Amino acid sequence: MDMPRLGPAHDALKALVGDWTGTEELTASPWAPASTAHGDCEYRLALNGFAVIQHYRQRREDGTEFLGHNVFTADPDTGETLWYGFDSYGFPPDSPARGNWTGVTLTLEKKTARGVARHRLTPESRTLTHEIDVRMGENAAFSPFLRARYTRKDQ
Repeated sequence: MDMPRLGPAHDALKALVGDWTGTEELTASPWAPASTAHGDCEYRLALNGFAVIQHYRQRREDGTEFLGHNVFTADPDTGETLWYGFDSYGFPPDSPARGNWTGVTLTLEKKTARGVARHRLTPESRTLTHEIDVRMGENAAFSPFLRARYTRKDQ
């Protein structure tokens, strides 16, 4: 059996590495009302370049906090980027979000029994945007859930 090798998806993930902070606009959802939040994201290269680990903290204007621990890697068979996410809501991941890079934007889709979430992460120099659209139901259309803009902290 051949061992996996680092590839283009691993290289692309390096653009996320660093500390980011910014503002998030959230629409109403089954989990929380519409709100504005502050988010901090720390992305670290790990496992000899085979993964990027993210620690995420969101503080909403009502004082609630949402935490995430996420692992990004690449599928050695398809080259797709994979995202395994764990968070303070407590739902374990059924399977990873999957997706690909188009230019500087990573688009991932996460499918669960609760619906589908489409994430678009665009790291550009000192700015990272993260947009999430959700589809709640088989025949429903995607609608905005989160719009975030983070700035890279000086290191």
